[in-house]
Amino acid sequence: MSFGFYFEGFFRELIQDVFRFTTSDKIQFVGKNISIFSDRTFEYFLGFALMIFLLSNLNLKWNLIFKNTILCLLIFGISIFVISAIDANLKIIECTACENGIRKLHWNGINYGLIIGTSAIISIIPSLIRIIKRTKKASVQHRL
Repeated sequence: MSFGFYFEGFFRELIQDVFRFTTSDKIQFVGKNISIFSDRTFEYFLGFALMIFLLSNLNLKWNLIFKNTILCLLIFGISIFVISAIDANLKIIECTACENGIRKLHWNGINYGLIIGTSAIISIIPSLIRIIKRTKKASVQHRL
């Protein structure tokens, strides 16, 4: 959870940049960029994802842990980009009264918690698969 708290500002700026980039600057942010009482849901999801990742990598060799870390971070980054791009383009599509096709969006008009939380859950799917396989294997060996 502290990881999520520490990197909140970085993730917010990253998502805002993806919103601008994927819509060719057709989204303009308005208002003040303040997040005093932001949604802390993504901190819980990041904490949960980190816990699952650590559990899946217990007793593995360092090179496998490194490979799994790179895979998890890669999936996380791609998920943030894809989910943000889809959300940004949907916001452009749903705008019927936009001047010159430019959507003005408040800085807090993005659901950062949903984007980061969903990306965290998607990124740990390989770890969950490893845990399930390990549990099934132990269950079969225990029965024998």
